[in-house]
Amino acid sequence: MATLRRTSNTSITTTRMQTAPIYNSSSIMPPEPTINQNKVKMCFQYSYLGLYSPGQSIFSPPFSTHTDTFWQLKFTPLCNEYPEYCSLALFWIRNPDEQKSGQLSNERLHITNASLFIKNSDSDKIIEKKPVDIKSFRNRWPGQGWGNFVQRAYLTGRITFGIEFEIIPLQQNEITLIPNETFPTMLKTAWEEQLEFPTGSDVQFDVEGHTLYASSKILSSRSQYFKDMFQGDWCEISKPIDSSSSSSSSSSSSSSVAATTTTIEEVTPEDILFNHDIKPPISPVPSDSETIPSPPVSPTTYTKYKIHVPDCNYEIFKDMLVFLYTDQTPFKRNDGKDQLNYAIQIFSIADKYLINELRYRAMQVIWESLTDDKAAEILFSVAVNWPDLKDCVLDYVVNRFNFVRKTETFKNIKSNQSSYPNAGEVFAELLLKLVPDS
Repeated sequence: MATLRRTSNTSITTTRMQTAPIYNSSSIMPPEPTINQNKVKMCFQYSYLGLYSPGQSIFSPPFSTHTDTFWQLKFTPLCNEYPEYCSLALFWIRNPDEQKSGQLSNERLHITNASLFIKNSDSDKIIEKKPVDIKSFRNRWPGQGWGNFVQRAYLTGRITFGIEFEIIPLQQNEITLIPNETFPTMLKTAWEEQLEFPTGSDVQFDVEGHTLYASSKILSSRSQYFKDMFQGDWCEISKPIDSSSSSSSSSSSSSSVAATTTTIEEVTPEDILFNHDIKPPISPVPSDSETIPSPPVSPTTYTKYKIHVPDCNYEIFKDMLVFLYTDQTPFKRNDGKDQLNYAIQIFSIADKYLINELRYRAMQVIWESLTDDKAAEILFSVAVNWPDLKDCVLDYVVNRFNFVRKTETFKNIKSNQSSYPNAGEVFAELLLKLVPDS
């Protein structure tokens, strides 16, 4: 049974809202804060029967400390890293603005103190209580807590785990509707289908034998790479061709448009995984030999730019265009893809085309998809090519080093450093973080 405890030194009149049913016939109520010099204290707690399953975690229902500031608790009765202990952690659920910026909202930063606790449900006696630093929350570590929160031997019978927040500014306005930033599925589908039809487009991409169409105006507004391409010297803007020499009187008064073909050198997933010397690409300026006029096209299928993209996966390129049109990423799509490898490909193409927001989201998915077995290989063969991605993966390896170093992947890298040209540099950085200079 999830309950909410209100703590206060002053009495005020509050209105209790109806409880909302959740799984396991439990319930959680909206917070009932009490005023104390315009500050409040909130406590969210969740009761658990105590039927422990090895390695199985229990998650609380999401709860909120502000209009769109949601959290969740994770309780693990048997911690794999500390077999004699139970673990307890607090996770922040990113709202749309936090997802885009990667930063904590001001509402979260106004929380000055937070403490995790476990207590006996029958006696209400605190068994263990430990602090959590809200300001230490990052996208790389969306959860903060303790793997060795309390020894399991101290937990008998029914227990209650929870979190207590202190000094939170009071929300004065009544909330009647939870904000919803969901992008309409039908609208996303409509824009995605638009990429396969030339109507309304002036750019044609040829990728792996497939053709995609887009608007140069939309691409330019979303990517500095495309803006420079279409407005700079990368491609010549096609001019109408005088056809007055034609024997047809109708054609003498009309013009045709010659398309410009630009070959774009692309970084492929294979390049990233197997070419350890590869660096983030520099945007190329096509030579005169690369600009090949195409046959005249009808004004009804007007194509100002025809761009051939070699050595790039069609689905990856299309997903990038879908993001530029809809701001939606396909990372949550469950279609059997290797999420980590897919995120690396998206990160690479977003870096190439200077799409910073997609690049950031891909890096976040890379982080969330890392495992002890894969982290070292990604660090030494992929992430090393981008400083910020390297720092991200290095952070994971450092925090999980006691487990990463025992994997066969890490042992293989250590014994075959010649296969990883930057191994010496990475090992030096790793050592410096593990044993910082005093």
